[in-house]
Amino acid sequence: MTNAGISTVDWLFREQLKVDAEWSIRTPSGFRWWADKNAQTVEVVGQEIGPDGEPGYLVSVQTELLRSLHLGHREPTAINALLMPYASMAGPVYDEQTKTLVLASLVRVHDAIAQWMNPLISVAAILQIGEARIVGAELAKALRAEEALSGPPGRGMRPEPDEMAEVIATLIAPMGKQPSRWSPTEFREAVDRYMNQPPALLANSGGAGFTVEFPFGDQSSLCQAMADQPHPRYGNGLFLLQSFPIVGKSDSEGTRLALSMNRIELTERPFGYGFGSYAYRDNSLHFTSFFPNALYRPGLLPNIYFSCAQRAR
Repeated sequence: MTNAGISTVDWLFREQLKVDAEWSIRTPSGFRWWADKNAQTVEVVGQEIGPDGEPGYLVSVQTELLRSLHLGHREPTAINALLMPYASMAGPVYDEQTKTLVLASLVRVHDAIAQWMNPLISVAAILQIGEARIVGAELAKALRAEEALSGPPGRGMRPEPDEMAEVIATLIAPMGKQPSRWSPTEFREAVDRYMNQPPALLANSGGAGFTVEFPFGDQSSLCQAMADQPHPRYGNGLFLLQSFPIVGKSDSEGTRLALSMNRIELTERPFGYGFGSYAYRDNSLHFTSFFPNALYRPGLLPNIYFSCAQRAR
């Protein structure tokens, strides 16, 4: 029986990622595949009913990164320093029982948004694959863990990577050398049309970005979208930073809180779009995302804002 979630997963498998059957396994709700040596699982993991009665489906993308990882006192701080601040469309999630670390993204899909949401999910999947290849060895060494390398049962590891494993080098990074595709006019129009009203407390656009404040208890949380802050790997695009003040946490406690928030938002229930990662710094919990130039679509900016408002709420 087809629904928006199943349709998204099938589109990713057949059309967008062009998954090779030889290097993949179908699962009851999706598929598991190897574009290189890190397994990635794409599945429908839940269903929700929206306020208008329309069903929505939670589509999960997870790429295995590390195994045999034991979180002591120093490991969370290292993850916070080496991985979380540079998140683009996925974040690290630690499983205490299996001692594994994965890169994870989680989003709701329903019929009304599938056409423009599905390409975002496909890029999130591609970036996870590339990031696992780029940071896996260094991170394993820093955390005294093992890289989570594997292949399909009975086949061994893939001798040559799939072309999708090279998309960062062939498409994402080259497009990032161009100026950011998000324009000052778009930021100004988004603020004027959507942000000078609840749930925003205050909003303004300043050239290549916008800043908006949301209620947060008896304080406020800050959300910034910036087109003049390039990603170190992907170049120009849209950088998103949400900051929530947290009092009385040590760096280790704050980082463990960030990891626990990643587990909730990136594997169980996304508060906004589950593209990005929490991180802890300067007595604040931050959610960071980066949308590369390749993801630019007219009209995407307001949807990103509404996602941020939902997370702040």
